[in-house]
Amino acid sequence: MDAGGTTTRALVTTLRGERLGEAWAGGANPNTHGPEQAGEQLTEAIGTALDRAGPGAREAVAASVVGLAGYSALRDGNVRARLERALGKAGLVPTGREFTGDDVVAFASGTPERSGTVLIAGTGAIATRIEDRRRGRSADGMGWLIGDEGSAFWIGHQAARETVRQLSRGGELSPLARTVAKQVIPGQRPSGADQWPEEHARDFARALTEAPPIGLAELAPLVTDAYEAGDEAAAVIVNAAAGHLAQSVHQVRVPGEPLPVVLSGGVLTRSAPVRGALTHKLTMGTGAPVILAGCTCGGAAWLAALGAGAEDRDPGLHEAFTRPERVVVPT
Repeated sequence: MDAGGTTTRALVTTLRGERLGEAWAGGANPNTHGPEQAGEQLTEAIGTALDRAGPGAREAVAASVVGLAGYSALRDGNVRARLERALGKAGLVPTGREFTGDDVVAFASGTPERSGTVLIAGTGAIATRIEDRRRGRSADGMGWLIGDEGSAFWIGHQAARETVRQLSRGGELSPLARTVAKQVIPGQRPSGADQWPEEHARDFARALTEAPPIGLAELAPLVTDAYEAGDEAAAVIVNAAAGHLAQSVHQVRVPGEPLPVVLSGGVLTRSAPVRGALTHKLTMGTGAPVILAGCTCGGAAWLAALGAGAEDRDPGLHEAFTRPERVVVPT
């Protein structure tokens, strides 16, 4: 299972990586959604995936791994107990069950190596040092209010700030500000003798304030589009995001070390400009490989297979679990 803040994905495989059942549910980060809702999403995703794997799937499970966003919440015994009950309700027996961080399964999806660094930049952002497939030191991951620099939220926030500046000035908007304003306040234009540009900007700010703050992350793809259209402000945001993300990686690595860096999360998988700028910053002066994550849920399944006795030095086996692939659902 890869249980993120937005989506939870469960995957059932054989010990050779053949995909038998797969399902999605809503986010299951207990810090964001609370343990009750997180547990419900885990139960839904896992139970449906096991159903799709066919008769006898629950009895045949040898091991399971849950890569959980908000893993630190499990330090609270009540939270852990609630999520353990969710796994049991879905039909998983206690033997062979393991919770770990979503950063651990993201790293495992990109490389079979035991140690290195993983950077996740999705709605939030965190860099984690992986040591012997366990979480070591981490940087950022402090949430949208005071951290997550370079994340989709951070990028969207910068785009909104740039848009409100341009709206306040009046005149022609740049490609970035035009598309952001159209998404936030579609169809609204300043009109009338008393409609000053700053009032139009306040309408924009009011619309954002009335919506959930984390919704700013939805503006991040517009920055990529504007960058590709040559928007100068978008280029500044992209480079700044890459700089913040690179700084988080450098905080948890030994300078010059050759261990791999795995990039994961929607910002890094979908935004070629951010990924390119970041890769350039990470590879300056070092030969460390920078790898794009594979199927993160497959990474969790691969770790579970290792727990059930699979060989961790077989690169073909790792690829079987982690390559993107359509699931085979028994009929």
